[in-house]
Amino acid sequence: MKSRRLSSSSLAEHAESFFTWSLAIAVLSFASARPLLAQDERSISIDLTRPGTATVSTVSRSAFHIRYAATDAVRSSHIDRLQGASRAPLEAARPQAAMATVPAVPSPGFYPSDLDYFGGPTLTQMESNNVYVNARSCGSVQTCWGNPRQFLRDLNASNFIRLTDQYTGARGNYGVGDSVSASVRPVQTPIGTEITEDQILALVHEAASEIGTGYGHEYHVFLPAGIDTCFSGDQICYSPNHPSTWFFCAYRGYVDFTDIGHVILSVEPYQNVRGCSAAPPNPNGALADATNSVLSHELIESITDPDLDAWIANNSLLASGAEIGDLCQPIGNKGQALDSYVMLNGHPYELQLEYSNTYHVCAGAP
Repeated sequence: MKSRRLSSSSLAEHAESFFTWSLAIAVLSFASARPLLAQDERSISIDLTRPGTATVSTVSRSAFHIRYAATDAVRSSHIDRLQGASRAPLEAARPQAAMATVPAVPSPGFYPSDLDYFGGPTLTQMESNNVYVNARSCGSVQTCWGNPRQFLRDLNASNFIRLTDQYTGARGNYGVGDSVSASVRPVQTPIGTEITEDQILALVHEAASEIGTGYGHEYHVFLPAGIDTCFSGDQICYSPNHPSTWFFCAYRGYVDFTDIGHVILSVEPYQNVRGCSAAPPNPNGALADATNSVLSHELIESITDPDLDAWIANNSLLASGAEIGDLCQPIGNKGQALDSYVMLNGHPYELQLEYSNTYHVCAGAP
């Protein structure tokens, strides 16, 4: 399925603009390539349950890209066909991509799912900072989500992550940095028990203020089982117990805070629910494999399109607006992802593949 970009302004604006584009800027490059698997990783505690701590810093701009759930709400809606009129023109210059090993289609043919470059930044040196929300509610990080830190380490040390090099034009250096243990008080809404968008932004603001901002970090916010989350208006949600508003499994994007600047983030609610889960076999268990597959989707899309203006499919109406991960989400008739069995750094995982412009197919290696 293709995914939709959502801004944080209003639901009406969400419906009017399927994409949110910023002005094209140069692809990020870094002269140094220091190892990012730091030996002095910290675990930081953030408590938003105290009075006055859950306020949102002023946001000047934000944009989000959702990963659709396999739900009736998505299948019966037309939101995947909405698109904005303000799309930036395709830039003539693009990063040096890997040489394709598959012959080009003779003119006027084309590969409809190939990604085009729209001039925005990509990420070549970045660390993931995991934000675990209310882990005590389900016991521990492992019982809530599996082992995201180890998975990210294995992914970043594998050949799988090298798929992104053809889009960034460099051999990227990715790691796992400080994590956050967060306490947030959910709110009761007509939909269910929810951690709101404002609470998530307040949490990310606190984490980024402590750890760092800009293109060198992505904050992955993990929510425990039983917690919903919605965009403004409570109509576009992760809400497994409220089917009419259940549209996404996860989302990612950026926020510009007026005091600390640009922050890249992703939000991963509990994934082991039908509509988001990974079909068996599950080498690490259903919980961990569902979490890992969606996490890899969000991370790799952030690398290739952090500001929603870099590498995006634009060659056909069917694929238009899709990103590197959206093009490779096979869903079975039970609403589960039909992911592939892959080896990462010598360890088995079940993950969705990612789209390769080099081979013009979904792939698990460059």
